[in-house]
Amino acid sequence: MKKAEAVLEKVLKRITPDDVLRNETNKALASIKKATEDIIKPLKLNYTLAGSYLRDTWLPDKKEFDIFILFPESVTRENLEKMGLDIGKKIVKSLKGTYEIAYAEHPYIRAAIGEYAMDLVPCYDIRDAGKIKSAVDRTPHHNRYILKNLTPELPSEVRLLKQFCKGIGVYGSDLRVEGFSGYLSELLIIKYRSFKNLLIEAGKWEAGEVFIDLKSHHKGKKPDVHGKYPDQPLIVIDPVDRNRNVAAALSPANFEKFKEGAKSFLKEPAEKYFKPGRAVNVKGLSKAINKRKTMIISILFGRPDVVDDIIYPQMRRSAKRLKNMLEDADFRVIGQAVWCDEKDGIIFLELEVWSLPKIKKLIGPPTFSKKHSDEFTKKYKDIGRIWVEGKNLVTEVKRQFTDADKFVEHSLSVKKSILLKEGIASHIAESLSKDFSLLTDRMIIKKAEGSSEFAFFLSDYFKNKIL
Repeated sequence: MKKAEAVLEKVLKRITPDDVLRNETNKALASIKKATEDIIKPLKLNYTLAGSYLRDTWLPDKKEFDIFILFPESVTRENLEKMGLDIGKKIVKSLKGTYEIAYAEHPYIRAAIGEYAMDLVPCYDIRDAGKIKSAVDRTPHHNRYILKNLTPELPSEVRLLKQFCKGIGVYGSDLRVEGFSGYLSELLIIKYRSFKNLLIEAGKWEAGEVFIDLKSHHKGKKPDVHGKYPDQPLIVIDPVDRNRNVAAALSPANFEKFKEGAKSFLKEPAEKYFKPGRAVNVKGLSKAINKRKTMIISILFGRPDVVDDIIYPQMRRSAKRLKNMLEDADFRVIGQAVWCDEKDGIIFLELEVWSLPKIKKLIGPPTFSKKHSDEFTKKYKDIGRIWVEGKNLVTEVKRQFTDADKFVEHSLSVKKSILLKEGIASHIAESLSKDFSLLTDRMIIKKAEGSSEFAFFLSDYFKNKIL
C-alpha cells in the first residue's frame, strides 16, 4: 500500500486549492454574498450558500457557487418562481455578470460572474425535510447534515474520490454522465472514513446489494431494495429523506466501472486514474477501428436547444429505437452510443451485420393447417419458390433494403410525425426532420480529428470500458 499512499499524496497536493486560489475565491464570494444580501434584505428573505465550496470539498478547477434564496412556505409556487428569477437577475446585474434561465423542477438563474459560475436557485425554507415541496428544498438540509458529519480530516478524502471519479469518467449525477454526485461522494466518505477504505469495500460490491443507511431510517433492516429501487445498483438512503436513494442516477455501467476502477487502482496504483480527458491518438484509434471489421454508422444532426438532462435521455431512447429498427430488418447492431456538444448531436451505431442478400427466408405455417397453408401459398406463390422444411411451409421474399446505411437514411428521411410514430423522441425527431447526415468510418475519423471531445468519446467507446 506504500505505492498507493505515495500516489494519493501526490494527487492530493495537485487537487487541493492553495492559499492564493482560496483568497481569490473568498474575495469573489464576499462580493456575491454582499450583492445577494443587498437585494434580499429589503424583501425580508434569507439565503444559504450550498455546494462543495461551503463544505471545503471543492476542486481547483471548479469555480462555482450555489446560492439558494429561501422563501417562506406561505409564498405560492408561482410567486416563488417569479420572484426568484427577478431576484437572481438583479443580483447578477449588480455584479456586472451575464445569465441565462435554466430549468430543473422550476426555473432558476445560471450566471457567469467573471471567471466564476453561479446558480441562483429559489426554494422553500422548510424545517422538516420530509415535507419538502420540490427537490431543491432538500439542499439546506443536505448542507446541515454534511457540515455536522464531515469531520476536518475528511474533505481531503472527498477530493480524492471526486478526482478519481472524474479520472475514470463517472463524476456527475446529470443524465449525460449518470455517475456520482458531489453529495453522494461526501456521504460515501462519511460512511467509509477514507478514500482507500471505500475502494477496498467497493471492490466487493455487488449490483443491487449495496445498501447504505447512515441515519438508520430503516432501523438496520434492509428493505426490499429490488422492489423499492429497481435497477439501481447502489442504494444510499438520503440522511434527510428516508425515501430517496442519493445514488439513483448512477447507471449499472458506471457502477461496474467504478468497482473495477477501484480494484485496478489498488492492484496497480497510478496517477492516470485521476487524470480525465487524456489525449487521444486518432491515427491509432483509426487502426483499432479498422481491425474490428465492423461497420459504423453515425447520424449527425443539429443539437436541439434543450439542456443535457433532456437531450441525453432522448438521444439514448432514439438510439435504442434505431437499433431495434435495424435488427427488425435483420441487420445486427453490436453497440450504440450518443454524443453531443453545443452544436451537433450524434447517434453512433456499430454493426456486426450491415449487408444482406437480396432474398430472405420466411417460415410459414405447418402443412397440417390447411386453411393457413392455403392462405400462405396464395400470398407467396407468385413472389418466390415455396417448399416444405420439416412440417412447415417455407418461402423466400425480396428484401427492400440490403444495406444498413441506405435503410437508416430511408427510415429517417420522413416527416416529424412519422418519426414520432416510429418511436423517435420528440426533440430528436424535430432535428432529424430538418436535416441530418450519415457519417461512416472515414468521415467519423475526420470528425475526431477536428474535435478532441468527440475523439475521446470514440476512444471511450472502443476501449474496454470497465477494466
